[in-house]
Amino acid sequence: MINFDKSIFFYDPFPHCVIKNFLETSIYNEICTEYPDHDLLKKMKDKRREENKFEKFNLGNNSKNSEYFYKFLNSTKTTKKFYEYLNTEKFLEVLNNFLNKNYIDLRMNLDHNSGIKNIIKNIFNKKKRVDFEFSSISTKNGYILPHTDGGNKLIGFVIPIIDNDEILDIKNTGTKILKAKSDKFKFNLFNKTVPFDETELIRELPFEKNQMSLHIKTFNSLHAVGPLKVIDQKKEIFRKSISIFLIK
Repeated sequence: MINFDKSIFFYDPFPHCVIKNFLETSIYNEICTEYPDHDLLKKMKDKRREENKFEKFNLGNNSKNSEYFYKFLNSTKTTKKFYEYLNTEKFLEVLNNFLNKNYIDLRMNLDHNSGIKNIIKNIFNKKKRVDFEFSSISTKNGYILPHTDGGNKLIGFVIPIIDNDEILDIKNTGTKILKAKSDKFKFNLFNKTVPFDETELIRELPFEKNQMSLHIKTFNSLHAVGPLKVIDQKKEIFRKSISIFLIK
């Protein structure tokens, strides 16, 4: 279902890539059409109030309102089919082959026991192999601070949802790939946030139609969004995306 052929891989400061035209155009457009109304998404709250990690809304299968996620998912056709595909062994096999071809070896096929192989075995045995969320960030001061993702994540994916071409004219909507300036922020295994001014921008992955980005969770996989600041915007526009995480 996912086509990995049109990919551009980067390895510094951590492995990440952009995959163009990863779905058939009709499937991608249908997923955009089926994206939930903003009223169904809930504003996310920080676990630590003082952190101010993000200004975003979400609806996901790993949140307190997960029952609403599944109720919505069951009302869709194409999005549900896509979600079910992500939880199949076939997807993991295709993904593993793609990563191996690009020199990312997660040792999914080792015959002897190892920590990473046991992790992969656990993934294969789970009914729910991915965290899946509809994510929305307002173009009026929306942001996600630099972070490395939680320790239970193995790989993260981001799919821009373009159902309003106006978002394409707004700058700073891509996913920022970052590097910590100071040594005190360079080892970040457990997803502590880092101030924007303590990071160096390596590249910004563009926010484009029918595109999926992928990054490997590491101790330094710093990435962020925004902050989005649009001056004289007559109406509020949201940067919509689907975020997917392969979980351990």
